[in-house]
Amino acid sequence: MVQSLLLGLLATLVYASFAEWFVHRVGMHTEYLSKWAFRRHAIQHHAQRRSVKTFYAGEHDPEPYVIWDSSSVPLLWVAHFPLYWVVWTFVNPAASVGVAIGAGMYVAAYEWMHFMIHHPRHYWFQRSRLWEWYCEYHRLHHHRARWNYNVVCPLADWVLGTISMEPLPPEPSAPEGMPRRTGPASVFARQVPENVPGD
Repeated sequence: MVQSLLLGLLATLVYASFAEWFVHRVGMHTEYLSKWAFRRHAIQHHAQRRSVKTFYAGEHDPEPYVIWDSSSVPLLWVAHFPLYWVVWTFVNPAASVGVAIGAGMYVAAYEWMHFMIHHPRHYWFQRSRLWEWYCEYHRLHHHRARWNYNVVCPLADWVLGTISMEPLPPEPSAPEGMPRRTGPASVFARQVPENVPGD
């Protein structure tokens, strides 16, 4: 029973990376599925949070940024009820519970991470290299909207060839004390001290 639950959870986390990619690329960056989602995300959100201009929301931002600002992603958890039923009926109930928990975790992670990426508050985790990488990875998406569709797990971007690590100019909207990174590759790059010749 526990094994089925964990397998359902793990399978869903992999599936969710591809579902996130599809919803973000097709549902939010084209009008094929929803004109409302396209306007709300690709036009409104990308205009308000432009990379190399206004990517980060500040405390005194003229346009306050709230967690539900650019998405209705939680509805996707509800939309997957037929999947939970299929797994419950044809695999087993424990696996179905794992799938439902995995989907809920991924949706919650997406909403929370997306908000925290755009609205830094100097929490301890926002000072980690991994978090800085996520910020730069998503900032690149706001610079070139046809790259880096994943927010939570970049597996689908990697498999489907939409991953980019290109350098960017520093972000002028970065709050005081935040590292002035220049793209995802810069976060883990080996830093050469000033006035020291290269190898």
